[in-house]
Parts: sequence; C-alpha cells; structure tokens
Amino acid sequence: MKLRYIEEPSLQFGNGHHICPKSGIYSLNPFDIAQVRPDKITIGVVGKGESVDKILEWIESCKNHIDGKLSKTPHPNLFMNFCGFNKNIGFKCEIAYDETYLRKLNNSDFDKIVKANNSLENIISEITNLYLNEIKFLSKNKKPDVILCALSENLMKHIMEAKPKNSEEDEEEEIIERDFDEEEVTKKEQNFRRNLKAQAMQYNVPIQIVRDRIAKPTAEMQDPATIAWNFFTALYYKASGTPWALIRKDSAETTCYAGISFFKSRDKKSTQTSIAQIFNELGKGVILRGEEIKLKKHDRTPHLEGQQAFNLLTQSLTEYYDAVKIFPKRLVLHKTSNFNDDEIYGFTEAAKKLHINQIDLVSIQTSDLRLYRQGNYPPMRGTHLTMSDKHHLLYTRGSVPYYETYPGRYIPRAIEVKLATYDESPNVICDEILSLTKMNWNNTQFDRQMPITIECARNVGEILKYLGPNDQMQLKYSFYM
Repeated sequence: MKLRYIEEPSLQFGNGHHICPKSGIYSLNPFDIAQVRPDKITIGVVGKGESVDKILEWIESCKNHIDGKLSKTPHPNLFMNFCGFNKNIGFKCEIAYDETYLRKLNNSDFDKIVKANNSLENIISEITNLYLNEIKFLSKNKKPDVILCALSENLMKHIMEAKPKNSEEDEEEEIIERDFDEEEVTKKEQNFRRNLKAQAMQYNVPIQIVRDRIAKPTAEMQDPATIAWNFFTALYYKASGTPWALIRKDSAETTCYAGISFFKSRDKKSTQTSIAQIFNELGKGVILRGEEIKLKKHDRTPHLEGQQAFNLLTQSLTEYYDAVKIFPKRLVLHKTSNFNDDEIYGFTEAAKKLHINQIDLVSIQTSDLRLYRQGNYPPMRGTHLTMSDKHHLLYTRGSVPYYETYPGRYIPRAIEVKLATYDESPNVICDEILSLTKMNWNNTQFDRQMPITIECARNVGEILKYLGPNDQMQLKYSFYM
C-alpha cells in the first residue's frame, strides 16, 4: 500500500490559472474571453406573471455586487461574494430581452388543470404542455439563447400534493437533481423537471428551470451570492460559453474522456445505455443513446455485450471526429460498474480500429472503506491510497485547505478506482479524476464527489427515459443539465 496527497488541481481561465471557479472568473475572466463567446445572452422567460416578474427583478439585482455569506467562523473562499453579471467584470457579459421574449401563463389555466386531474402524471403532463407551447413560440419566433422556465411556489405545491399512479417510479436512482439550494428536491419535482427538459429538446433551445423563490432565499437555501454564482455560470455555459477548462499538459496530445451509465425505462421493462462524451479539456461533449441491454439471471448488474460495446464506442468516437476533425490519441472510459470481459474486448477493439494508441477502462464506485486522520477533520480531498496496481481509494470529498474547512454535512465517502485495463500511469488516472470533479458548470463549489463523466452520463439517462425511441434528442450536454 502507498499513500499520497494530490494537490488541488488548477483550472484554466481567460487570463491565467486558479483552483477556484469563482475566483478564477472574478479575477481572470472566463476561459473563452478572447475567443468567440457570448458577451450578451438573450433570454426568453416562461411562467406565471408574478413568477416572471420576480425572476426578472432578481436578474436585474444581480448586475451588481452581492456580498458573500458571513458565519460565526467565516470562510470567505467558500462563501465568496458575487462580482455581478455585467460587461465590466467577471463574466463580462450581459442579459438582454424585451417584452416580446416574456411569455406569461394564466393562473386560471393552472387552476383548471389541478381541478380536473388528481394524478401526478396527468398534472405533470398538462402543465408541461403549458410551458412547451410558449417554448415553441419563442424558439420559432424569437430564437433566444436560453429560455428560463419560472416555477412558482404555488405550482410546486400542487405537484407535491398530487398522488402518483405508481409510487415506486424512479425509486432506484441515487442521483438527485439539485435546485439552487442545498436540499434534495423531491422525486415529484424531479419528474416534472426531467419531463419538461426532455420534451423541450425538440425546439433546439436550452432551457433553465428556476423556482421564483431564489429572489428571496429562505434559511434552508444557499446564500444569495452562491445562488447567483451557480445560476449565471450554468446560464453562460448553456449559451455556448466556456466558463473554465482543464489545463492541457501537452498541446500535442489529445485525450478524450467518456462516461457510461445505464438507465431503466420508466415502465421498468427495459434497460438502456447512455454515454456522455467529454471532448477534451474544454468539456465540450456529445450525448449518445446506446442499445437496449439484457440482464442475465445470474448477474443483475447491467453489462454490454461485446458487439454492443464495440458499436457504442465506434459511434461515439465518430461523433467526436465529426466535431473536432481528429481522433484522440488516448481514450479514458469511466463506468460505475466493473467491466466484464465482453466489454473490455468490445471497447479495446473499437479503439484499435480507430487507431487510438492508449485506452484506460476505469470503474468508479463509492466505497465503504474509510481512512482516518488525526484531529476533528476528515481526510484531505486528494488523499490517494494505492491498494494494488489496479485498485485505488481516492477522496474527492474531504477537508479542503482553500476553504479552510470540510464543506460537507456528513462524513465523506471515498471512491474506489478499479482499472480493468490501462496504458497510462494509475497516478495520472487518479489525478485526472480529481480534476474532472471540477468540471460541473451547475455548481461552483469545486469539491464534487464524482467526475463530470459519471455525473453527465447519469443525468443524461434520467432525461432520456422521458423520451420515446423516435423522439428527438440533443447531442449537447447543456440540454440535460
């Protein structure tokens, strides 16, 4: 066994490197500041009249500086002030719209739906259609960069109180989509959000779902500055911006990272594959939907057959080539279950066919193993224990020196990194996993547990289950986050 500490990875911004997304944007500007980028984001807004007004007033207030959270033990780097979303500092970008971009829904239409239906599925379907009608209008007639879907608390109350036909729907998934607060949203709200995102894809404009309560955050929500950081970073990315990027070690080398996840159909009758491909250090990706797989009686863990693995990776890398006009020299494939022999064979044969020189097949799972550290704080984020050449323990959550604290609520769980086959050094592979935990543009607190490859693939699967086999799906991750 060997123990080492991985220094917190830096990120690339427009005018330098920094370990923190907030500080990097604040002082060094977004990565694409000197490139083609959104210096103005045109938004459309759909929602009840009062919700639309609240959101727009809040966006207007966010043009200016917002103080960070103060606590009994201040952690300024964790609760950093928001610089303001304007053309003079930070993102150096502004919001644009006029009255024709605002589509206000009638309260009476919501009331009619609620009175006429008593099942959650019907209410979600009909309310989704109210939003879709206005999303369609904006996409066909105004073409905003992003459409905000404002949810009122009264609307959420109706959804929470409705009774589902099948109370077990979605019970198996551990990934919870987060609002701009720290609490897990309920499964009912997840279902509504996922359904709306899935159905809105056909109109080719990314949507951002936001509850109007962010205008006046309650005690259980994040502080106003953090809410603003997360909201505007996601908005900038959805408008085709690149807030930050990984630091490329060798400009002559190209590494492609991909994540594979399996998801069940909503009726639980089939299991399918989703793959989220992260192009390169910029985090630009292609979303693909794989084939249906068959679960074996003696092994209920989903696996691809050899030919399915070959087909999935070949298709994915072909999409990669179409986007960047070059195949990567190295491929890193992340999965949350162990690779079996068929998958190893199929993936390596696909890489070989496309002349990829290096391939690393990496299984990443939360672990029940624990390390202990002297004192009151958990192990440091970046603590790496080598148990064997192919088996590693990595703390992606833990004490963070930059934050001067452990920012979590519960004892952090390490992840186990298992290498089915690898060409790169295990240390480099673990270094990259830690870096990839910082590539989530939905959250500017950088100590995520899972790399973006895994988070993206899971999120994609949760949306894809709301699409039929012939429904249009988008290739960009911005439509799924």
